[in-house]
Amino acid sequence: MTPKATKTIAFQTVGCRLNQYETEKMAADLAQFGFERVNAGQPADLYIINTCTVTHRADKDSRYLVRRAKRDNPQSRVVLVGCYVETDREEAARMNGVDVVIGNHEKDQLPRILPSKLPALFDSSQKLSHEDRSLAEFHRRNRAWIKISDGCNQVCSFCLVTIVRGNLRCRPSDEIIYEISELSDHGYNEVVLTGVNIGYFRDKSAEPPIKNFTGLCDRILKSTALYRMRLSSIEPQTVTDDLVRLCADHSDRICRHFHLPLQSGSNRILKLMKRPYTREFFLERAAALRKAIPNALIGADIIVGFPGETEEDFADSCSIIESGLVDYLHVFSYSDRPGTAAADMTPKVSPQLIKDRSEILSNLSEKARATAFRRQVGQTLEVISEHKGLPGECYGISDNYIKVKIPDRMAGQRHIIMIKVTTSQPDFVTGEPVV
Repeated sequence: MTPKATKTIAFQTVGCRLNQYETEKMAADLAQFGFERVNAGQPADLYIINTCTVTHRADKDSRYLVRRAKRDNPQSRVVLVGCYVETDREEAARMNGVDVVIGNHEKDQLPRILPSKLPALFDSSQKLSHEDRSLAEFHRRNRAWIKISDGCNQVCSFCLVTIVRGNLRCRPSDEIIYEISELSDHGYNEVVLTGVNIGYFRDKSAEPPIKNFTGLCDRILKSTALYRMRLSSIEPQTVTDDLVRLCADHSDRICRHFHLPLQSGSNRILKLMKRPYTREFFLERAAALRKAIPNALIGADIIVGFPGETEEDFADSCSIIESGLVDYLHVFSYSDRPGTAAADMTPKVSPQLIKDRSEILSNLSEKARATAFRRQVGQTLEVISEHKGLPGECYGISDNYIKVKIPDRMAGQRHIIMIKVTTSQPDFVTGEPVV
């Protein structure tokens, strides 16, 4: 008798590191059904597409992945999950090629929901485990992500997060520490703490209570053997003096990399955005990090073309990267998000002007990043292999977020590689292994 072919499953993610963590959590929850996991872009029987809606482009990418899944396997079943679904569940369900839609609050219920929705792919007689499954593996990744919280209590005028993810909810610190320990035991040397607004973490139920994000970081350092942890995007107003001191005192274990979502260099625009700080406060926090932590890399998010943005407002954003306190930018083109206050604001900035301004900021960012990379020459960096480039090329990421070209023989490993930097290129550095 010919054995029954194993059914295949592919997971695809649009958007942030929080989404990437949640994708891996869904994969762990569904592993008990015996699917063979294949890579994104390969034919599969079942596609789980974890979506994003932070920008108009993210919406387009989410819809594109549905079309690509049906092109790769017209007989496949497609499950659309996450933030895009939350904006309009009925519209998402009507999308050609979509079989099941799952909202953010249902992501942890896939083992219960999908067997009844897609009986041809799931064995209904199988006894399910309902135990929470902590993560010990990240598919084809040498670094791992940990979700410490979800949702956000800020109501920025341009953002849908509070609509699609709700208010801030923090995970119990014991769960976080256990999961980090599991990943560390499985060979991961770096874990990235992620969430929508990680800087507001609290855990009053912990013993003793954890009063702030600095307290969580301190507890992780003391309670796990993790080699290094990285902070994902963290709001400027939550970069407290206590956090700066902790990062400085433990720069051997807390990555020297800080990404602060500024959004605009103009105080006028920041006020319209309902951001709770000024450009001066942002620069002061960046300067404090720079002073306390030598060779730290600092990045920022900037939104270009917010309604009413003038040439003077845009010049203020340019001056942030020209200050020398920021090493790179993630530049986003503003797009109206229905349901936000900014969607009703006028005057709108023309698409062509948004494109032109985005190009200017991107060019300034590239120059700043190249300068930061030149500073690495002569430094010895701790690098984790991350991905291959062309045949014979391999790259890794240092603790201070420098892209490093490493010998091909070192590809695909989770261990730390010591590289002494000898030369810099505009978007990576090269060096020699230190034995």
